[in-house]
Amino acid sequence: MSLFRPTALRYIRNLGCATALVLGLLSLWSASAPASSGKSDEEPAVCPGQTFSQPFEAFGDSNFYTLVEGSEFNGGAEGWDLRNGAQVVEGTRPDGSSGGVLDLPSGAIAISPVVCVTLQYPTARTWVEAVDGNGGVTMGVYYAGAKPTGHAVGRLNAKEGDGWELSRPFNIKPQLTGSEEGVREVRFIYVNTTRAGDLRVWGLYVDPRMR
Repeated sequence: MSLFRPTALRYIRNLGCATALVLGLLSLWSASAPASSGKSDEEPAVCPGQTFSQPFEAFGDSNFYTLVEGSEFNGGAEGWDLRNGAQVVEGTRPDGSSGGVLDLPSGAIAISPVVCVTLQYPTARTWVEAVDGNGGVTMGVYYAGAKPTGHAVGRLNAKEGDGWELSRPFNIKPQLTGSEEGVREVRFIYVNTTRAGDLRVWGLYVDPRMR
């Protein structure tokens, strides 16, 4: 089932406000999207199967992170929904190696696979690069069960010629689905809201509180 009707896509392209753009996009999500699963246990909920590392220690960030599935783009889209010209291209990654990166020309939209988070997952970070012009990518999150379901949570800005830049941490707001412990299913949304310009992103990392 298509997530976006053609008339809605034309409307999205014409929106002048980046926040309204993302929220308008997310409001069109299928009503059958997976809901969060709450529970009343006192112990913090745990997302199964996730692994953790400290990928940003060299940048003064010693927090542990879990990598969003497919966000290294080693094998094409890898479960991401790519729209309006978004595509995986061969490029130079932040570490200098060659491989897949997500290219987002003006108006492009990319939606991540479902990611498990809990109330203990407050923020996320990613890499962004401007390859043509200056601008930014608006970040959004979608939680089934939240009201409204979609929320803009940050903006990834970059300048052409500066190479890859590590974004500041942005709040992913797991509390939008309530204060009860339990796992939540979130999708991350990138929207290139610039009138012109081409940006690339790579490696989306979510930060759980680890004591």
